[in-house]
Amino acid sequence: MAYYSGLVVTCAPGAMDAVLAALKSSKTAEVHQTDPATGRIVVVIEDDSVHGEADKFQRLRTMEGVADVSLIVHRSDEESA
Repeated sequence: MAYYSGLVVTCAPGAMDAVLAALKSSKTAEVHQTDPATGRIVVVIEDDSVHGEADKFQRLRTMEGVADVSLIVHRSDEESA
């Protein structure tokens, strides 16, 4: 089974470029939208287990330059199993 979550990552002031670079190099999440005016990034995380997805969420929360991570939507896809 595959698990997906849509998240909004809020960056600390002036940290958006560094957070985007860290996201790209870590492959923790896929970036779908950025809003430099608000310092927000819309991302999707995916994993084969809820625990793996929770680990990715925690990695995002503790990433340097990240002020907040908000869960917007969570889905599972049984057909991916």
